[in-house]
Amino acid sequence: MILYYIHNIFRFKKWKILPLIGICILALRINIILQSLYPSVTQLTELQKCPACYGVSACHNIHKVDLLWNDVNAIISHLFGVKNVFFGTYNQSKVVLKKLAHSSELKALDITLCNELHLGYPCSNVPLDKYKADFYNLIRKIITSDFSKDDTSRLRLCPTIRHLDDLFYNVHLNNKHIDPTQYLINLWTLVSINPEPLILQILSAENGWPVPRYFGACGRIIIEEYVGLPLSDYYDKSWIQRVKIASSLLNAAYLFTFKNEMFGFYLTDISADNIAVDHENVAKFIDLENIIIVDKNISQGKHFLVIKIFMKFVEFVEPKDWQKIHNTIYFDCPNCFAFSSKDICNHHLSDHNYYTICQEMKIHFLVDFFMMYLLILSSNIRILKIYCNNVPFLVLLILEYFLVNN
Repeated sequence: MILYYIHNIFRFKKWKILPLIGICILALRINIILQSLYPSVTQLTELQKCPACYGVSACHNIHKVDLLWNDVNAIISHLFGVKNVFFGTYNQSKVVLKKLAHSSELKALDITLCNELHLGYPCSNVPLDKYKADFYNLIRKIITSDFSKDDTSRLRLCPTIRHLDDLFYNVHLNNKHIDPTQYLINLWTLVSINPEPLILQILSAENGWPVPRYFGACGRIIIEEYVGLPLSDYYDKSWIQRVKIASSLLNAAYLFTFKNEMFGFYLTDISADNIAVDHENVAKFIDLENIIIVDKNISQGKHFLVIKIFMKFVEFVEPKDWQKIHNTIYFDCPNCFAFSSKDICNHHLSDHNYYTICQEMKIHFLVDFFMMYLLILSSNIRILKIYCNNVPFLVLLILEYFLVNN
């Protein structure tokens, strides 16, 4: 009898049920689309991926971050941006949230990791004791890769790794309360995907480096200061404003090259989109994924020792031209810029930061200003004199350059 009544309901009331089912399906699809367009901070963290994540130092404050979705540019950046960048507010200040890689890159890492752990993809909430690899050696292997086999920069330390712990001192300090194994897996994840958070701690804004302030990581998201608009938005600003910005760019080149007595930091992906300008017209570098770090303090004798991957002491010959200054070759043509990572590593000092900033910026941004420095770097005295006669205000900048480098 009951089955008879149910049959009648479906037979004669079907037209009333179908719209209801349709509305439910539509609501579900809209919710999925909205979650894709406007993900929550919790969704972005992907904490279930830890310890193969960027850390948990900011997780206790992550609820204080409000994502900004009232900007069309923010939505476009989310949907079509290469590096999954989001904007929000944190303690009443504007911040940038980064996933540090494209979704496909993160998926590739997860697949590799799941395979190594002999687990099916996706594998989440994997216990710490499942990770058996020697992550310290894996980290060293990645940051000392042979340039002849892999010349995609990211983070490279050369020509020796004897002072690796000195380089990571600030990072160690900021993570001293984290389980050592978890910490090493976090480091390995960052050097594999994008080392920017490590660089932001090594070269902290609080110590005067021209980079955004770093607020920490939570899962697979990092939080850093929003500096301002990109340099490309300042091409048509007043001459005096552009001079101030240009001066700060050259100061940044000096800081990256000379400020740290132990290491020289050479940025290998400098472009107008990777530089932002703050409210004081100071340029700061907001994309630090690709960097070569040269240890300036290798042995001054004929040989030096370096610890290799399997804890063996191996004797290496000091690079032949180590004591000479590396000079980047000047090409007098548009978009003709190339550098040798190996050459930078084989010299205790390079003009790479100065040259790259001048070469990349001179096309649209104070042509005379940066052309002058390029002429200095290439030692083109004849043309340099012509520029000095036509642009006399740059003479002081020339003197500054030679005082710094001689």
